[in-house]
Order: sequence, then structure tokens, then C-alpha cells
Amino acid sequence: MKTASFETRNPLIIVGFPGIGLVGSVATAYFVEKNGFEMVGYVTSNDFAPLAAIHNYKPLPPVRIYFSKSLNIMVIMGEIVVPVSISNDLAHKIMEFAGELKATRIISVGGISMRESESAVYLVGNEQSNVDSFVSKKLGKSIKEGATTGVTGTLLAVSGLSGYSMLAVLAEASPDFVDPKAASNALQVLSKIISVPINTLELEKEARTLAQGAKESAIKSKALGKKGGPEGGMYG
Repeated sequence: MKTASFETRNPLIIVGFPGIGLVGSVATAYFVEKNGFEMVGYVTSNDFAPLAAIHNYKPLPPVRIYFSKSLNIMVIMGEIVVPVSISNDLAHKIMEFAGELKATRIISVGGISMRESESAVYLVGNEQSNVDSFVSKKLGKSIKEGATTGVTGTLLAVSGLSGYSMLAVLAEASPDFVDPKAASNALQVLSKIISVPINTLELEKEARTLAQGAKESAIKSKALGKKGGPEGGMYG
């Protein structure tokens, strides 16, 4: 991890990486943009895909670190899939970084496919009393049995041993496409947990646009199928 100098006071750390529905990436990118975060560093590895993300005409590292002094929140977000071979190493680096900053808590935002409710958000943490408190306030559902993998999985597994409060906010998401609605659902829960207002109207609008596009595509495909078109065998 490479960072510029900045002042912190026991910040909250929020983590988001691609996963189901790209929820982690979409949610954290939206969060830092709408709340005026400053990019203060980045994460690099020889095992990362050799690419640059381009935003507003500017090339950027695909895994970046943002900070808001006014909110005292650090965000580590990625726009590339972290290879399984280095997921453990990256999670431990994040833990080391949290230790250096004396962070108060780590919250990971992502997607999950439980196939129970389209709008559900699930909460998993290493402090069950916190999870139970959030669930009692109807902020999300708990998961009795299951598994979560990647960076989030390792963070959940080792954070308790390192003395850090760790919470995962996992929104039900589609495993087949980018899911801005799920990202919006995750952010709405995160907003209540950290007491920071987050306006998700743009994500909601994007979700409606994508849903309408998918609906129109399905209708066209079925019409082609009835006419004996080339996609009839797939959609008929």
C-alpha cells in the first residue's frame, strides 16, 4: 500500500471489492464520489491485472485508498477481481494498515446470492452483539450457516484475533450482471450503521434503466423465437 501523508484520528475503514453483482465496487465508488473523498493512496501487486481505471478522463490505479477528514472514514476500494492466490495477503495488509491507523472498525460492503429475497441485506460480524443489535433494528438479516470468500472472508476470519470489530454488509445481488439496486440497498443499510446520509437516487435510477433494458431485451428475444429467428432455440 502506498499513501500520501494525511491526518487521522482512529478512523472507520470501509472496504469494497468486486464480487457478486460488483456490489462492493459500485457501492464504495458511489460513496466516495458523493461525499467528496480525497484519493490518498493506492494498492499495487504484481498479481493484479495490468490495467488502469479511467474516470473523468483521468487514469487511476484499479485499487485505491480514499479518505474524508470531515467524516474520519477511510475507504479501500477496487475495480478488479483480486486473484484468489493473494486474497489472504491483501486482507492481512488491510489489517496491518488498520493497526497503523488505530482504526475503530472495518466494514466490508459486497454482494451475496442467498436467493431468499431480492431486497435483502445480510449482516455478518465477529461481534455477534453488534450484529444482533442491527438486526433488532431491522437494518438487515443475520446468516446462521454459510460462507463468504475472498478478502471479506479472510477479514472476517482473522479480524477478531487482531482485536478489530469487523462487519460485512452483504446485499442480495444478481450473480449474472452489475446490480446497482443491490449496491443501493447495501448503502442504505451502511448509511444507518455509520450515521452518514447517503443519497442513492442515481443508483436507483440506473437500476430501473437496466431493468427496463433487460425487460425489453427479453421481449424482443421471445418475439424472435416465435418468428423462428436465430435465438429461438435459446429463448423459446
